[in-house]
Amino acid sequence: MCYGQRTVASNGVRVATTVGEAVRGTEWLILPSPGLNGDLIYAPDAPEPIVLDGALLEESAAREGGVVMGRSTPKLDEIASRMGIQIFQLKDDPGLATRLSTGVAEGVVRLLIELTQRILREHRIVVVGYGVTGAVIVDYLVAVHCAPQVAARHPRWLERARQCGATPVAYDDRVDAMAAADIIINTVPSTSAIPPEAFARLRDRLVVDIASPPGGLDHDAARSAGVQVHWPRGLAGGRAPLTAGDAQYAFIAKAIATRDSVSIVSTSLGEPE
Repeated sequence: MCYGQRTVASNGVRVATTVGEAVRGTEWLILPSPGLNGDLIYAPDAPEPIVLDGALLEESAAREGGVVMGRSTPKLDEIASRMGIQIFQLKDDPGLATRLSTGVAEGVVRLLIELTQRILREHRIVVVGYGVTGAVIVDYLVAVHCAPQVAARHPRWLERARQCGATPVAYDDRVDAMAAADIIINTVPSTSAIPPEAFARLRDRLVVDIASPPGGLDHDAARSAGVQVHWPRGLAGGRAPLTAGDAQYAFIAKAIATRDSVSIVSTSLGEPE
């Protein structure tokens, strides 16, 4: 059973007409991260907004299974704890993040090619964050002869970025580096990553924010200040849907096996990450 996402008629999935119908009696809910306007989940193809709240969860049988999602929120954590529902977050599996990072990096490179008028190595690029995904993005940029700068918090990450061919920048100095760049790629899921006081200095700059909700900056305020903000979602699945699907399926199967459920009814809401 699915709701709020594109489906192929031949794949055998039944499409619900309402979100209530989709979750009613369902033991497993599979959905993207909330965070857009609170606990509104990412479902651009849904005919109505999907708010993940206690009322919706109460219609489900998720106490007998669980909720699989990209990243939870404090509000949802509190509701799930109160209702006795277990949440399985994709972000908690470093192996999954590593498997998906290549697709994300290829998706970012493809997007940069589509959005720019010069070859990539002619641009000054700053990558904010050097976690699993940020490191692979930097690897790809270096491989196509770019000279990216990397802003990260920990000295060991900065040194690792230097070893891989990038120029390290102290995290506290990231705004100055961004102001001198043409392209900023943010991977840090905090709106303080690119703070509001930086927006005036980033006018006409290209900012690609790949962080999960709420993102790495206030998108509306940045656009109002003249920053070219792009917030692509589902890069791994968009670039390599079979690769991403295999990885996410393995995570979901492990979650279900962990609960040792016998008779499983599952539903998918919204677009995959």
